[in-house]
Amino acid sequence: MHFKIITPLRTALNLEVTGLKLPATQGEMEVLPGHADLITSVSNGELTYTPSDGTARSLFVGGGFLQVEHGDVLLVTDTALEAAAIDTDSVQAALERAQKALRDRASVLSREEQAYLEACITKQLAMMEYSRRRGRC
Repeated sequence: MHFKIITPLRTALNLEVTGLKLPATQGEMEVLPGHADLITSVSNGELTYTPSDGTARSLFVGGGFLQVEHGDVLLVTDTALEAAAIDTDSVQAALERAQKALRDRASVLSREEQAYLEACITKQLAMMEYSRRRGRC
């Protein structure tokens, strides 16, 4: 299968794979050759993929959408990072800023602002968990 990950800043991955697992919003899902065509939303978390060489690899991915069509797999996401590329100090600082803003200003924030901060917190916590499991924290 051809697998491509696109973020707003770059094409993060573009290669042949024999399979992948990722956090869909309805739960973890696996895509193997011959998978039915679909479009689904993706959550923050670990994506594992196996290139044609057989060595499984992983990335942290943010929310987005996955499309499987005729054996091609496309993931459009806001974040796709290897564990080594995650600066846990920066992630922790961003988490603390978002938590403080939500805690200190919750009464004056609009619903949209609250939802944004909650999404930031969720993403930062997921990134920290991924880094911890990969031995980076």
